[in-house]
Amino acid sequence: MLIARMRDVELHIPENAWYSFYNSPYTGHRNGTAVDVYFSDEALFPLSEGKVREIRKIDPPRFVPSDEEYLMIVEISPQLCLKVLHVKPHVSVGEKLTKFDPLGKQIISGFFRPWSDRHAHFEIRNCSDPYRARGAYPLDIHILSLVPSTSRTEFVVEEKREYYYWLRPGKKDILSMTPLNYHGAGIEGGLPHYETGAVFGSLDEISLFGYRIPIRERRKNVSLFDADFSIYANGQRIKGIGTFCNQPFVKLIGGNFDEGDTISLRILTSFNGQNKA
Repeated sequence: MLIARMRDVELHIPENAWYSFYNSPYTGHRNGTAVDVYFSDEALFPLSEGKVREIRKIDPPRFVPSDEEYLMIVEISPQLCLKVLHVKPHVSVGEKLTKFDPLGKQIISGFFRPWSDRHAHFEIRNCSDPYRARGAYPLDIHILSLVPSTSRTEFVVEEKREYYYWLRPGKKDILSMTPLNYHGAGIEGGLPHYETGAVFGSLDEISLFGYRIPIRERRKNVSLFDADFSIYANGQRIKGIGTFCNQPFVKLIGGNFDEGDTISLRILTSFNGQNKA
């Protein structure tokens, strides 16, 4: 499945993997230059071919109690390299790779938050500047119709996990990139906890749970908005919700619910506590 490209370099993942471009607090995602892929098992090489150039263990922050983190650089041309994070490599320096070759085990990294799931982080960079948080090339996102999606406010708790819940949309309107949409355009992000949301289309504004939100910035195939609001689930203020591409469920962080509960989501403004709709 083609998910993005950078010039003539295409990123492909298996159809059972889910992914996100903007559901992250980190610079590469805010700049539209990184993608996180949630593989069902081992992380797989997403490009047509490459050669492992460098592997190193690095020291991450400690947002969760883990000091394990690895950086992998794969050369894909004399000028272009793929940067990989959050994967314990099963490959060696000098090894040649082709599409969907196993890279290694997805790990719990100190970069994660408690509600984060294991995933691989990918950026395409100039080989002369492979390490920094900034400076990767922007990704041209491939818009797809992937999962049943809703523009409504009602959900059902599908699964309760240690740090979050998976919510199933109560009614689906259409197939979209993510399980939430506005006029068919998928909405992605960690809202409001990662502060920025994205909608896959060129829009002036969106409506989310009845709350109108202006678009702050347009990029190719995506429009960005500020998440300066609070979300309530059945009257309980929650940390936020997360939506991902090719993931049929909405992640709900916070609150106290049981599997099978019906959840009604609404947004209140941060400045006066009133619904703006």
